[in-house]
Amino acid sequence: MLDGLDLVLRWFLEDVRPKFPSSPVLFADESGGPLHRGTIRNRLRYLMRLEGRLADERFSPHALRRACATHNYERGVDLVAIQQMLGHWTVSSTMRYVRPSATFIEDAYQRAVASTLAELTGKDATA
Repeated sequence: MLDGLDLVLRWFLEDVRPKFPSSPVLFADESGGPLHRGTIRNRLRYLMRLEGRLADERFSPHALRRACATHNYERGVDLVAIQQMLGHWTVSSTMRYVRPSATFIEDAYQRAVASTLAELTGKDATA
């Protein structure tokens, strides 16, 4: 989900952000103030409708946060690092955001079983 984000941010900082008033806010509104979350949600909803997405295909900024947490978790990013990235006070809050796929859970289970069997039998789990 975040692959190529550096390119998008560079484009934004060089081509888009200079068109807004000078401000310490990265994502500013027309007056230079912080972009309100309702504005982001409404614009995203509008763009999905404009794109012709069906209602069940639409998503919210909150769903993007969940997807970001899940994808990073499945890629092996430490849960505390994800907690910090999302700005949560507790890891338990972050765990409510992480929704691993069935494939990820099955693969993790298979790795755990193989590792345990290797320890019990003294054989290499990767062989």
